[in-house]
Amino acid sequence: MKKILLVDDEMTSTRLLRLGLERTGLFEVREQNQSRRVLETVREVQPDLVVMDVCMPGMDGGDVARVLRSQPEFRNLPIIFLTSMVSDDDAGGQLLKSGGFVFLPKPVNLTQLLIEIDRQLAVTAVASNA
Repeated sequence: MKKILLVDDEMTSTRLLRLGLERTGLFEVREQNQSRRVLETVREVQPDLVVMDVCMPGMDGGDVARVLRSQPEFRNLPIIFLTSMVSDDDAGGQLLKSGGFVFLPKPVNLTQLLIEIDRQLAVTAVASNA
């Protein structure tokens, strides 16, 4: 079972996503609602993938990603960003990518998130076997 860490300062958002992801029976899901505690949570949980909001107080998603990338053991940890800065209409049904990261609009479509999680985990598996 793959481990997913959800990071968002909005507890309702992480709770709803956790329920949706757990309902698939494919994932063990943990939540972290304080961006400053993500590194310690990642060390504790050892997730296979992180789904993280961009805009959070204290440290935004970009700051958290930089901290994670600075740690050798988490340099290749897949991160999917969620953002309310772009709507589905703005994205035109396309994935938004920047700096090697994928950005999905909030509120996130669970089917779209599941597709992207599968894609990210498949890429990580291929890279691990290379």
